[in-house]
Order: sequence, then structure tokens, then C-alpha cells
Amino acid sequence: MVIILDRQHYGKPGQNDLGAGADLDGDGVVELDEREANLTPLYISAAKELAESEGHTVYVLDAGWYSARHEQAIQIAKSHPDDMCAYIACHLNAGGGAYSLTLHDYRSHGGEKLAKAVATEMSAQLTEIDRHLVRAASPEDWTNGYNTIKGIYAGPGNLSGVCFEPLFMDNVEHQKYLDHDGLALLGYILANACIAWGTE
Repeated sequence: MVIILDRQHYGKPGQNDLGAGADLDGDGVVELDEREANLTPLYISAAKELAESEGHTVYVLDAGWYSARHEQAIQIAKSHPDDMCAYIACHLNAGGGAYSLTLHDYRSHGGEKLAKAVATEMSAQLTEIDRHLVRAASPEDWTNGYNTIKGIYAGPGNLSGVCFEPLFMDNVEHQKYLDHDGLALLGYILANACIAWGTE
């Protein structure tokens, strides 16, 4: 199968968007290495390594407007017509929540199945987080998440996408997963979920 991992926030033309942040070391300053888009590469790298070691193809996107990245994902899927293709908008959450969240396009049956596969793997591996939510994103509901994946639905039938928000950076209980080993675990979970979805 094919997994397309999009390091979102980062790489928007003319913008210095690094997403959410949290003072992880308690020094009163949110530094660059405590920003969302500088932490997601650690789980992206782990997911890529695991998936490729099992013979799957992985692409990492990190530049352009989201619409351009969605078009790039569509072209990748078209170039792999015999493979299931999973597009993951890679994020970390903030705002004081206590759950993991995987969003899918409200129109997409494949996206819903992929989101459920991610939540199932999260639930099995991260037992300290007791809620693993799957929600349909639309222009009226979960709209920010919808904007991260909405262009994927225009692609071929072998392509499905989700927005992955595995934890809250500003939740003290979740911060234990924001070191190297914890982020690697998130990457392994993500890769295994995609593989389970794509090869079932």
C-alpha cells in the first residue's frame, strides 16, 4: 500500500506557521522545538521507517497550500492504481482536551474506515488515553479539520484521507508522549493502523 504523510502547518507559502505550542520544559517560554510542526516530523519519521520496512511505499509532503498537497496526493494515488493509498494530515492538538481525535471527510466511506482503524490502534496501544474519537468533518462541523483533508475526496477510489490529532500538547498527562520515544510510538501506531486498513 501507499501512505502519504503530510506535515501540515509547516511549508505554507510566505507563512511561518508552526501550529500549536506548549511550554513542555516549564521554563515559561514556548520554544521552536515545542511547536506542533517541529514535533510531528518525529512521528512521521517513525511511521515511514516502519511502513517501509514492511514493504510499503511512503511519501512525505511538507510544502505548499493544503489544496496543492491534496492535488499532489491525488496524483500519487493515480500513479499507484493497484494500491490502497492513505493520506494523513499530521497534527498535534491543543486546547486542554483529554482525548485523541481522528477526523474523516463526511462524504468518504474509505476515510471513515481509515479513521476507525487509527482509533482502534490508538485504543489498543495508548490505554492511558481513555477516549479515542472518530468524527466526520464537514463545512459545518469540525471545519478546521475538514480544511486539512477536503481536497482528497476528489481523488480516485483508492485514496482516502484523515486528519490525525493524537493528543493534546497542553495536557500534562499527554505530554509524556512528546519525547522521542513517545512520538515514535505514535508513528508506529499510525503506520500499523494504515497498513491494517490498506491490507484488510
